[in-house]
Amino acid sequence: MTVYPGGLSLRRIEAEQALTEPRLTPALPQALTVGRWQIDRTSREVSDGHLARRLSPRAMGVLLQLVEAQGIVVSRTDLLEAVWPDIHVSDESLTQAVAELRRVLGKDDRCRQYIETVPKAGYRLSMQVRLYAESLEDIPAIQDGYDGSKQRVAAHLAVTEARRLARNKGLLAVAEIDRLIEEAVATAPKTAHVQAEYALQMVCAAVHVGDRSARLALAAEAANDAVRLRPDQLPSRRSLGFVQGMTNDMDGALSSFSACLAIDPDDFETHYLAAKVCMGSGYLRQSITLAERACDLDPEDYRPAFNASRAALKLGDAERANELASLALRRIEAHLALGSNSMRFLSARSAASAILGRPTEDTETIMQRAQARPFLYDVVALAHLGATDLAVETFALLMDQGMTYSGWIEADPISDMLWQERDFRRAFERMEAA
Repeated sequence: MTVYPGGLSLRRIEAEQALTEPRLTPALPQALTVGRWQIDRTSREVSDGHLARRLSPRAMGVLLQLVEAQGIVVSRTDLLEAVWPDIHVSDESLTQAVAELRRVLGKDDRCRQYIETVPKAGYRLSMQVRLYAESLEDIPAIQDGYDGSKQRVAAHLAVTEARRLARNKGLLAVAEIDRLIEEAVATAPKTAHVQAEYALQMVCAAVHVGDRSARLALAAEAANDAVRLRPDQLPSRRSLGFVQGMTNDMDGALSSFSACLAIDPDDFETHYLAAKVCMGSGYLRQSITLAERACDLDPEDYRPAFNASRAALKLGDAERANELASLALRRIEAHLALGSNSMRFLSARSAASAILGRPTEDTETIMQRAQARPFLYDVVALAHLGATDLAVETFALLMDQGMTYSGWIEADPISDMLWQERDFRRAFERMEAA
């Protein structure tokens, strides 16, 4: 991963191609990052590792022009000629494309727009751009603070691909995710953020896939290695806190998350992971507070709002639960409107809408999808729709795929809604004993 030197001119898009996709040029690789966003030029997908969106062809064309300019102002005339060659369009077309970019990319942690308007001049990109080479042979000297080794770059590429698979395919790609993370660790074992990512992936696999004890032991080892390598880095401390919380060491977890907040009190991931740990350990009020703060820090991620709604309902605060579920649903629908149609988003929408009494799908549709890839969201949706037998069946599917962590189940209202079902009680007791 290197800082792009810039200065290369983008080829004009031929008229017939401009009607569909921005033309890919050899000047830019397929994958690059702008600020916190990873961008895939072929699919037009942008992602921060958790949320994925898709840009329109026009917006991607404008973004690529600004990327190549590398912070230099590009006039409206030049953008119109480059993105809409040989086609007469009004300035409004460019205005709409820029508005889409701002809506999708949002603001950075200092509340700066990614696309800056320069009055009477045009637009420029306010974020640093980094490019990912297609292969190790394409990687020039490192300029971003690493030690210059190709091994560290290769490890970073493997971690990036693993996060993409986790976002898009989830547990369906667990074997490939494991392979990539293990490859990254083997390639650059003394890289703190790689060890931290390995720890997080091992915890997720332990919770959802099985082999809990062995995976958690590996996670703890990796998280401690990350802290030893870079105790001053957020990823190191966050991963350790999450591992500690998921292994019932709440004192250690709270200490680690406290260290994270001392480094950066406004870090979204710290608040989100701490909220999950607190919820699984029964600290529901603390979990809600942390999750609501995470909602403020990232105005587009639906997960903290959804989780907080479950904790609020468990505490009997129906009004607060509905407000948070409504917030989660708005954010889910915003992602779906931008073209993200992953099974996770669809299942989450079913759950949030069912909680609010405005179901978007019937029980048969939810169950058909769950048969292919069950999520806990499906259990929540079916339980709220009154299909307790189907909810219990879906819960059994989750256990068959290796789900072993009972903390989040016990903290969720479904544990009360389904407790009268004998098969659910038996399954839950097996999960607790795992």
